[in-house]
Amino acid sequence: MTDDEFLRHLDDYGASPERWPPDLRADADTALARSPALRAALEQAQSFDRLLASPAPAINDARVARLLTTVSSTVRGRPQDSVVMLLLGRMPRRAVAGFCVALLALGWVTGDWFAGHLAGPAVLRQGQELALLNDEVVTLFDGDSR
Repeated sequence: MTDDEFLRHLDDYGASPERWPPDLRADADTALARSPALRAALEQAQSFDRLLASPAPAINDARVARLLTTVSSTVRGRPQDSVVMLLLGRMPRRAVAGFCVALLALGWVTGDWFAGHLAGPAVLRQGQELALLNDEVVTLFDGDSR
C-alpha cells in the first residue's frame, strides 16, 4: 500500500482499525511500520475522532447576549450612508432615490404611451360578447351555436 492509498483509506474509513476492511488492515500495518509521516497522520486522525466523540462545549448564554449587544450597538452607532442594490452594488442613498424616481417616471410614461397606442378590441354590436380564448387571439361571439 502506498502512502497516498493509506491516506485515502484513512479519510474513507477513519482512524479506528476495526472500521477498515480486513484485507486492508495488514497492508495498513505494514505501511505504518515503515513511515513516520503515516503514523503522524494516523495520530492526527485519532485526535480528530476523539474531538468529534467528545461532548460539545456548553454555551454561555450571558456571553452570547453580551456579544449580540456589542454588535448591535456598533451597527446602530455607525450611520448608513449607502444602500446595496441588486446588480448595481453599493450606492449613496440620494442616488438610489433618484434611480427609483426615474424608474417610476419611466413606467408612468411608457404605460401612458402603450395605453394610447395599442389597438383595443373592435366595437361590439348589441348582442355580441367578447371572449378571450387565448392571450393573443380576440374572438367575437354572438351566442349562436353553429
